[in-house]
Amino acid sequence: MTTLAGNSALHFTRRLAIRGGRHFLLTALCGLALAGCVSSGKYDALMKEHDALTKEQEALRDTNNTLSQNITEEKNISKEKAEQSARLQSELDAIKAKAEEQKATYAKLVKELSGELDTRKLTIEQMKNGINVNLTEDILFPSGSATLRDSGREVLAKVAEQLQSVPYQIIVSGFTDNLPIKGSLATRFPSNWDLAAARATNVVRLLEEKKVPADKLVAASYGENQPVADNATEAGRKQNRRIEIRLRPVVLENEKEKE
Repeated sequence: MTTLAGNSALHFTRRLAIRGGRHFLLTALCGLALAGCVSSGKYDALMKEHDALTKEQEALRDTNNTLSQNITEEKNISKEKAEQSARLQSELDAIKAKAEEQKATYAKLVKELSGELDTRKLTIEQMKNGINVNLTEDILFPSGSATLRDSGREVLAKVAEQLQSVPYQIIVSGFTDNLPIKGSLATRFPSNWDLAAARATNVVRLLEEKKVPADKLVAASYGENQPVADNATEAGRKQNRRIEIRLRPVVLENEKEKE
Protein backbone atom coordinates (compact mmCIF):
# COMPACT_ATOMS: atom_id res chain seq x y z
CA MET A 1 0.00 0.00 0.00
CA THR A 2 1.42 3.39 -0.98
CA THR A 3 0.82 6.37 1.33
CA LEU A 4 0.02 9.84 0.25
CA ALA A 5 3.35 11.12 1.55
CA GLY A 6 5.16 8.42 -0.36
CA ASN A 7 3.37 9.29 -3.60
CA SER A 8 4.26 12.92 -3.14
CA ALA A 9 7.92 12.13 -2.56
CA LEU A 10 8.07 9.85 -5.55
CA HIS A 11 6.39 12.44 -7.72
CA PHE A 12 8.88 15.07 -6.47
CA THR A 13 11.99 12.99 -7.17
CA ARG A 14 10.79 12.16 -10.64
CA ARG A 15 10.40 15.84 -11.36
CA LEU A 16 13.96 16.47 -10.17
CA ALA A 17 15.29 13.70 -12.39
CA ILE A 18 13.48 15.15 -15.39
CA ARG A 19 15.06 18.54 -14.70
CA GLY A 20 18.37 16.82 -15.16
CA GLY A 21 20.53 15.56 -12.61
CA ARG A 22 21.46 12.77 -10.43
CA HIS A 23 23.17 15.34 -8.18
CA PHE A 24 19.89 17.03 -7.47
CA LEU A 25 18.28 13.66 -6.88
CA LEU A 26 20.90 12.52 -4.35
CA THR A 27 20.85 15.84 -2.55
CA ALA A 28 17.13 15.70 -2.29
CA LEU A 29 17.15 12.13 -1.04
CA CYS A 30 19.72 12.99 1.68
CA GLY A 31 17.64 15.96 2.67
CA LEU A 32 14.53 13.80 2.92
CA ALA A 33 16.44 11.18 4.93
CA LEU A 34 17.64 13.75 7.40
CA ALA A 35 14.23 15.26 7.63
CA GLY A 36 12.71 11.89 8.24
CA CYS A 37 15.27 10.54 10.81
CA VAL A 38 17.06 13.43 12.66
CA SER A 39 15.93 16.95 13.17
CA SER A 40 18.25 19.79 12.18
CA GLY A 41 18.69 20.91 15.83
CA LYS A 42 19.58 17.46 17.02
CA TYR A 43 22.05 17.03 14.17
CA ASP A 44 23.78 20.29 15.10
CA ALA A 45 23.94 19.21 18.74
CA LEU A 46 25.49 15.88 17.80
CA MET A 47 28.07 17.62 15.62
CA LYS A 48 28.97 19.99 18.46
CA GLU A 49 29.31 17.05 20.85
CA HIS A 50 31.49 15.27 18.30
CA ASP A 51 33.70 18.36 17.92
CA ALA A 52 33.94 18.73 21.70
CA LEU A 53 34.92 15.10 22.11
CA THR A 54 37.53 15.48 19.35
CA LYS A 55 39.03 18.53 21.06
CA GLU A 56 38.99 16.74 24.42
CA GLN A 57 40.74 13.77 22.86
CA GLU A 58 43.39 16.06 21.37
CA ALA A 59 43.84 17.78 24.73
CA LEU A 60 44.22 14.42 26.47
CA ARG A 61 46.76 13.38 23.84
CA ASP A 62 48.73 16.60 24.41
CA THR A 63 48.57 16.07 28.16
CA ASN A 64 49.78 12.51 27.77
CA ASN A 65 52.67 13.67 25.60
CA THR A 66 53.58 16.32 28.17
CA LEU A 67 53.45 13.79 30.99
CA SER A 68 55.59 11.36 29.02
CA GLN A 69 58.12 14.11 28.36
CA ASN A 70 58.13 15.08 32.05
CA ILE A 71 58.65 11.46 33.07
CA THR A 72 61.58 11.18 30.66
CA GLU A 73 63.09 14.40 32.00
CA GLU A 74 62.62 13.21 35.60
CA LYS A 75 64.34 9.94 34.75
CA ASN A 76 67.25 11.85 33.18
CA ILE A 77 67.50 14.15 36.22
CA SER A 78 67.36 11.14 38.54
CA LYS A 79 70.13 9.46 36.54
CA GLU A 80 72.28 12.60 36.62
CA LYS A 81 71.79 12.91 40.39
CA ALA A 82 72.71 9.28 40.88
CA GLU A 83 75.86 9.72 38.79
CA GLN A 84 76.75 12.92 40.67
CA SER A 85 76.21 11.17 43.99
CA ALA A 86 78.46 8.32 42.87
CA ARG A 87 81.18 10.80 41.81
CA LEU A 88 80.98 12.65 45.12
CA GLN A 89 81.15 9.41 47.05
CA SER A 90 84.17 8.35 45.00
CA GLU A 91 85.89 11.69 45.70
CA LEU A 92 85.05 11.40 49.40
CA ASP A 93 86.48 7.88 49.52
CA ALA A 94 89.64 9.14 47.79
CA ILE A 95 89.99 11.98 50.32
CA LYS A 96 89.52 9.58 53.21
CA ALA A 97 92.06 7.19 51.71
CA LYS A 98 94.60 10.00 51.31
CA ALA A 99 93.98 11.15 54.89
CA GLU A 100 94.58 7.64 56.19
CA GLU A 101 97.65 7.33 54.01
CA GLN A 102 99.03 10.63 55.30
CA LYS A 103 98.34 9.57 58.88
CA ALA A 104 100.19 6.29 58.32
CA THR A 105 103.15 8.08 56.70
CA TYR A 106 103.37 10.51 59.61
CA ALA A 107 103.28 7.67 62.15
CA LYS A 108 106.01 5.80 60.26
CA LEU A 109 108.25 8.87 60.06
CA VAL A 110 107.85 9.53 63.79
CA LYS A 111 108.65 5.91 64.60
CA GLU A 112 111.68 5.56 62.32
CA LEU A 113 113.14 8.98 63.25
CA SER A 114 112.35 8.83 66.95
CA GLY A 115 116.03 9.07 67.92
CA GLU A 116 116.50 12.27 65.91
CA LEU A 117 113.27 13.64 67.34
CA ASP A 118 114.44 12.91 70.89
CA THR A 119 117.71 14.76 70.32
CA ARG A 120 115.85 17.59 68.57
CA LYS A 121 117.82 17.22 65.38
CA LEU A 122 114.55 17.56 63.55
CA THR A 123 110.83 17.98 64.11
CA ILE A 124 107.92 16.42 62.25
CA GLU A 125 104.60 18.20 61.95
CA GLN A 126 101.40 16.88 60.45
CA MET A 127 99.71 19.63 58.45
CA LYS A 128 96.23 19.89 56.99
CA ASN A 129 97.62 19.44 53.50
CA GLY A 130 100.74 17.37 54.11
CA ILE A 131 103.64 16.67 56.45
CA ASN A 132 106.60 18.92 57.34
CA VAL A 133 110.03 17.66 58.38
CA ASN A 134 112.05 20.59 59.79
CA LEU A 135 115.83 20.51 60.25
CA THR A 136 117.85 23.31 61.85
CA GLU A 137 120.90 24.83 60.18
CA ASP A 138 123.43 23.69 62.78
CA ILE A 139 122.54 20.02 62.15
CA LEU A 140 122.99 20.33 58.39
CA PHE A 141 125.42 23.16 57.55
CA PRO A 142 128.32 25.14 59.00
CA SER A 143 127.52 28.83 59.48
CA GLY A 144 127.42 30.69 56.16
CA SER A 145 127.98 27.50 54.14
CA ALA A 146 125.87 25.39 51.79
CA THR A 147 128.07 22.29 52.18
CA LEU A 148 126.36 19.52 54.18
CA ARG A 149 127.97 18.34 57.40
CA ASP A 150 128.59 14.61 57.82
CA SER A 151 126.02 14.62 60.62
CA GLY A 152 123.56 16.32 58.29
CA ARG A 153 124.12 13.74 55.58
CA GLU A 154 123.48 10.95 58.10
CA VAL A 155 120.20 12.46 59.24
CA LEU A 156 119.07 13.13 55.67
CA ALA A 157 119.98 9.56 54.68
CA LYS A 158 117.55 8.26 57.33
CA VAL A 159 114.90 10.69 56.14
CA ALA A 160 115.47 9.59 52.53
CA GLU A 161 114.78 5.94 53.45
CA GLN A 162 111.27 6.96 54.47
CA LEU A 163 110.70 9.14 51.39
CA GLN A 164 111.64 6.62 48.70
CA SER A 165 108.12 5.21 48.30
CA VAL A 166 105.83 7.93 49.63
CA PRO A 167 103.12 9.01 47.12
CA TYR A 168 103.81 12.71 47.68
CA GLN A 169 105.58 15.59 46.04
CA ILE A 170 108.64 16.45 48.15
CA ILE A 171 109.40 20.16 48.40
CA VAL A 172 112.73 21.11 50.02
CA SER A 173 112.73 24.76 51.09
CA GLY A 174 115.65 26.82 52.39
CA PHE A 175 115.24 29.64 54.95
CA THR A 176 117.68 32.08 56.58
CA ASP A 177 117.59 34.85 59.18
CA ASN A 178 117.49 38.50 58.09
CA LEU A 179 121.16 39.39 58.71
CA PRO A 180 122.82 40.45 55.44
CA ILE A 181 125.74 38.40 54.11
CA LYS A 182 129.03 40.29 54.36
CA GLY A 183 132.70 39.99 53.47
CA SER A 184 134.11 37.36 51.18
CA LEU A 185 131.06 35.13 51.67
CA ALA A 186 129.01 37.68 49.72
CA THR A 187 130.94 36.86 46.57
CA ARG A 188 129.54 33.30 46.69
CA PHE A 189 126.11 34.17 48.05
CA PRO A 190 125.14 37.76 47.19
CA SER A 191 121.95 37.48 49.25
CA ASN A 192 120.22 35.30 51.81
CA TRP A 193 118.04 34.06 49.01
CA ASP A 194 121.10 32.68 47.17
CA LEU A 195 122.38 30.94 50.31
CA ALA A 196 118.99 29.37 51.04
CA ALA A 197 118.65 28.25 47.39
CA ALA A 198 122.10 26.58 47.43
CA ARG A 199 121.29 24.75 50.67
CA ALA A 200 117.92 23.51 49.41
CA THR A 201 119.49 22.35 46.14
CA ASN A 202 122.21 20.37 47.96
CA VAL A 203 119.62 18.65 50.14
CA VAL A 204 117.63 17.69 47.02
CA ARG A 205 120.77 16.28 45.41
CA LEU A 206 121.49 14.12 48.45
CA LEU A 207 117.89 12.82 48.57
CA GLU A 208 118.11 11.92 44.90
CA GLU A 209 121.44 10.20 45.56
CA LYS A 210 119.65 8.15 48.24
CA LYS A 211 117.08 6.86 45.71
CA VAL A 212 114.25 9.32 46.32
CA PRO A 213 112.52 9.67 42.89
CA ALA A 214 113.79 12.81 41.16
CA ASP A 215 110.42 13.58 39.55
CA LYS A 216 108.94 14.11 43.02
CA LEU A 217 111.64 16.49 44.25
CA VAL A 218 111.42 20.29 44.19
CA ALA A 219 113.96 22.80 45.59
CA ALA A 220 112.73 26.22 46.74
CA SER A 221 114.27 29.25 48.44
CA TYR A 222 112.52 31.70 50.74
CA GLY A 223 115.65 33.44 52.03
CA GLU A 224 114.86 35.60 55.04
CA ASN A 225 111.13 35.56 54.28
CA GLN A 226 108.58 33.60 56.33
CA PRO A 227 110.47 33.56 59.66
CA VAL A 228 109.11 31.32 62.42
CA ALA A 229 110.69 33.35 65.23
CA ASP A 230 111.82 36.89 66.05
CA ASN A 231 115.01 37.86 64.23
CA ALA A 232 115.81 40.38 66.98
CA THR A 233 117.37 37.63 69.12
CA GLU A 234 120.05 35.03 68.38
CA ALA A 235 117.72 32.27 69.54
CA GLY A 236 115.07 33.47 67.11
CA ARG A 237 117.52 33.80 64.22
CA LYS A 238 118.74 30.25 64.88
CA GLN A 239 115.20 28.91 64.47
CA ASN A 240 114.77 30.83 61.23
CA ARG A 241 117.90 29.30 59.68
CA ARG A 242 116.39 25.97 58.65
CA ILE A 243 115.49 23.47 55.96
CA GLU A 244 111.89 22.33 55.58
CA ILE A 245 110.99 19.15 53.75
CA ARG A 246 107.30 19.20 52.95
CA LEU A 247 105.40 16.15 51.75
CA ARG A 248 102.50 17.44 49.70
CA PRO A 249 99.82 14.93 48.59
CA VAL A 250 99.39 15.90 44.95
CA VAL A 251 99.24 13.91 41.71
CA LEU A 252 102.24 14.59 39.51
CA GLU A 253 101.78 15.33 35.81
CA ASN A 254 103.38 12.08 34.66
CA GLU A 255 101.02 10.14 36.96
CA LYS A 256 98.03 11.94 35.41
CA GLU A 257 99.16 10.84 31.96
CA LYS A 258 99.36 7.22 33.14
CA GLU A 259 95.73 7.41 34.31
